[in-house]
Amino acid sequence: MSTTTRIILLLLGWLVYTLLLMQFCSRDICKTCGISIAGEEAGLVTDTTKEGPVNTFPLSFRWSNAEPFQGPGFDSLLASIKAGMATDNKLEITGLYFEEESTPADVETMGLARAAKIRDKFFGDIPADRISLRSRLVDETAGVQDNYFEAALFKWIAIEKKVAETVEELDDRIIIRFPFNSTEKDYDPNVDAYLAKLAKRVNQTGEEVKLTGHTDNVGDDAANLVFGTKRAQQIRQILVRSGVKASLITTESKGESQPVASNATDEGRHDNRRVEVRLIKKQ
Repeated sequence: MSTTTRIILLLLGWLVYTLLLMQFCSRDICKTCGISIAGEEAGLVTDTTKEGPVNTFPLSFRWSNAEPFQGPGFDSLLASIKAGMATDNKLEITGLYFEEESTPADVETMGLARAAKIRDKFFGDIPADRISLRSRLVDETAGVQDNYFEAALFKWIAIEKKVAETVEELDDRIIIRFPFNSTEKDYDPNVDAYLAKLAKRVNQTGEEVKLTGHTDNVGDDAANLVFGTKRAQQIRQILVRSGVKASLITTESKGESQPVASNATDEGRHDNRRVEVRLIKKQ
């Protein structure tokens, strides 16, 4: 057999082997062999047999991750937020978080970490003193650990307005704030009137009232837990005096563990000295 014939037979054999390999081998075998299929580089083939979560939100997050993810409609969302900027207001960014999420190092809560990431990534063109960062603990919902979820709120507030008002109504709770090193609420004649109105509502609806006391980070953990308890009990006493059944009210303290603002500033510490009132509908 001539040399030319041997070369032809070897080439034909190699061609047949290659065709059979590409027809019958699996993706895993191809990765092992280092052969590229459909333009995919070896070692970079993705598993298309499993459907992962789909991000349908303009701005979203993943469990125990502070990094924001952009989704459909993000550009419109960002433009609408920035359109609210005026000469006399500041942007308040609130990061939401769940109690069971891990907290990044050197950050007080995952909520503050998310708010800071949003500021740094999307609002670098706004001066730092025109942005306020807040956090809020929210109740965990089914499936949230495995999917994208929304975890940010945006609000423009007047610069001259006192940010930490004594009474603040949110969509799922009421916040009553306290001065430094005190178990007495900030003096505000509207507070008693507000609590009287709240008591009247509870007496009519039979809702349960959950009071949670919070503090700033000044002092040790044990003392702050006590302060938080006394603050919750002080609001409880006012509600009971206004006619709410004591059996409808529960109190607890989280001490300094769940700040809503950074403890690095006087304003932030005042924000954190608070009692949160949650109303629970009768089953």
